[in-house]
Amino acid sequence: SGGVYVSNDSKRERSVSGISRGYGEPVHTFGVTEKGETPVSRVNIGLAACVTMCVQGYYASKEGNKTMPVQVESRLDNEHIEVLAGIGEEVSSEKQEKILAYVDQKCKVKALFQESIIFEAKFYVLESVE
Repeated sequence: SGGVYVSNDSKRERSVSGISRGYGEPVHTFGVTEKGETPVSRVNIGLAACVTMCVQGYYASKEGNKTMPVQVESRLDNEHIEVLAGIGEEVSSEKQEKILAYVDQKCKVKALFQESIIFEAKFYVLESVE
């Protein structure tokens, strides 16, 4: 098991890593596992990057905002995925549902998981980054 942190902060040290580009700044992904890099850690990084890009895509397509700050952490343990999404604004529960529906529709990595896997998402407001 291990966690994944997705951010546009390229200065952080990272072990398992990747870079993708959606809206705004490039998305840097990296993860830490107790066993080093594994296929599961790569899937987890892919999931976190995909969720990040889908959240950015929601803001770009639904609200015309291509610069909304987004950071996603993901933890995958057995039959449970926990995603913590930091966004640059307070997100109402109604908008959270819309964002998660958008992720369900667009995230190709999430679509690979069996329906029996529990996907839990929590949102928080990002602190201003300077």
